[in-house]
Amino acid sequence: MFEMDHLFFEGKIKATLLTAEKILVKKDVTTDELERAKKYCKLLTPYQLSQYPTLTPPLVAPSIERADETYEELDEVKTIRAIKDEDAFQQRIQQLEAQATTSNAATRAQSLMVQAQLFLLAHHYNEAVHCFKEAIKANPNHDLYWGLAGQTMHRFGWTPFDALSYLEQAVLLNPTNARWQWNQALVLLQLAKDLQEPAFLANASLLLEDAIMQCASHQASLQQAIQSTYDEMDNYIFS
Repeated sequence: MFEMDHLFFEGKIKATLLTAEKILVKKDVTTDELERAKKYCKLLTPYQLSQYPTLTPPLVAPSIERADETYEELDEVKTIRAIKDEDAFQQRIQQLEAQATTSNAATRAQSLMVQAQLFLLAHHYNEAVHCFKEAIKANPNHDLYWGLAGQTMHRFGWTPFDALSYLEQAVLLNPTNARWQWNQALVLLQLAKDLQEPAFLANASLLLEDAIMQCASHQASLQQAIQSTYDEMDNYIFS
């Protein structure tokens, strides 16, 4: 198995493509390796991974998931949804939209993420993913934007490789976030079931084990959910 195979089965989609592209221009490679590289390039190039925003220092401090599985950065969503007066609600939405176009990069990204979450709760999934992507463009150094985008894609009908490519970046930015690893594992389990490929299952198992260990003491609910996925893994694949 070649390095790009290992990366692919680990769910590292962008890393797989970058490795395959290097093989195409490398001298002294075997025919098998060259053909494998061509296969991955054909599969993954349509996802336009090269157009993803680049992660550049200084990176944003990683987000910390709280005991109730929420994030401080999303508290504004709850505040907005609690507004009962329609005029006041619309005024707040207009302010939010204005922030997304006139503020500094960090504020624009925060506004877009809040909009994404509001769209998500209203079941407007395409609009939600669009806003997550725009938040990433404004501030690509925040794991929360990449992670929530990937999680949303996995849950609501995007391809596994779409979801994995965003989760991959989230984990690069915050390798100790158990939720991003859990979501990676869920996508790998989907691929293991759809493609009947044991390598995806093996890597999903490793990700889940690591995610369980990464959970902080206050994250009992998250840890229980991940443990449940781990315990039911075989049933998920073979049902």
